[in-house]
Amino acid sequence: MSKSNRSAHTLALFRQRDLIAQLLSQINPTNKRAKAQLGAAVTQIHSLGDCIRETTQDSCSELLDVSAGLDGILKLLDLQRDKSPEHYSLYCLLTPLKRQLDDALSNVHDML
Repeated sequence: MSKSNRSAHTLALFRQRDLIAQLLSQINPTNKRAKAQLGAAVTQIHSLGDCIRETTQDSCSELLDVSAGLDGILKLLDLQRDKSPEHYSLYCLLTPLKRQLDDALSNVHDML
């Protein structure tokens, strides 16, 4: 993802919440029932946003653990690469996957 796209996604969930609040401030229901329905919808939107953020943060945390484990494997393979071509081949196969995982994690983290 390019830097301009990345900055557009930075804190997207918080920007979404602010935009919803801005829209809601422009709505003025005239009766109690409409106000109650609007309030319920707002509560649901905020709860859903919190759930999305928490789930995404938890998943990122787990993926960071996977990334750290993969980093350890890559270091071991790098140390053994002179002893066996298979170690070096596996190192070469896993390195781009590690980079792809880290880039994807960075994109999601920036969005939060």
